[in-house]
Amino acid sequence: MKYKFETEKIANYLMQFKDKLPELYTWNAKIEKLVDLGVITQSELNSLNNQTSYEKEIILKKKVNLKLHEYYKTNKVLFDNLCLWIIKDWGGILTAKDSDTIELVKDFLETDNPKYNRIASASKVGAYMFPEKYIIYDSRVAYALNWIILSEKAGEIFFPIPSGRNSKMTAFEMSVLIRLKNIQHYVPKDISEMDKRLYINQKDKTSYIPEKESYSELNYLIKEISNKLWNEEKSKMLYYTEMLLFSIADREIFYDITNRLTLEIK
Repeated sequence: MKYKFETEKIANYLMQFKDKLPELYTWNAKIEKLVDLGVITQSELNSLNNQTSYEKEIILKKKVNLKLHEYYKTNKVLFDNLCLWIIKDWGGILTAKDSDTIELVKDFLETDNPKYNRIASASKVGAYMFPEKYIIYDSRVAYALNWIILSEKAGEIFFPIPSGRNSKMTAFEMSVLIRLKNIQHYVPKDISEMDKRLYINQKDKTSYIPEKESYSELNYLIKEISNKLWNEEKSKMLYYTEMLLFSIADREIFYDITNRLTLEIK
């Protein structure tokens, strides 16, 4: 890992929530299409719909993973359709053309350093297919992790946050909190400095990991955190830590921000 973080501090923060993950995780995706895609049977669908969101998710991660690897070798149409299910039906990302999304996934799987562009979509497939190597890089995961790094003084550099539409997270934009915490870095030496183009962009460069490096660095960091957070078997599957960050982003993290943050204007 190129950038330094105090993983013990991050893991300690998450420790207070980890045993509550089965209750905290409430993502309830539509899974009916998985019957037609040959991932589950109708009876399995009925059974899964009686499970909690967490139980259903853990079961599906294993079943979808197996079919992704099988279809990748034997049936491109089913593979592409299963990838579209992950991104659209499970992930709720509906705006892009299917052909563009399929090409995006192809590019992701053929490189060791995926592009940041649409990483929230592509990494969903990567995390399902290679759960020991990849996590989902979406706005909620990055938002929660950045707050922990900021509030626990666990590092001096942060992860770019993919675009998102969560109103609680946009109410307290993490980029603004990071800049306020490091306000001295943004103070111009002279008012004329404000005439420079891309003033904030240039200042931000020292606060954020470059986008082209961010996904690989995120995966490295989550691996280290997972090793401290879970037992040996669970720590191998990075989705436990990713699901935890995702679950607390707009609830526990929001609560923490609004209870701990103070602002004085002199």
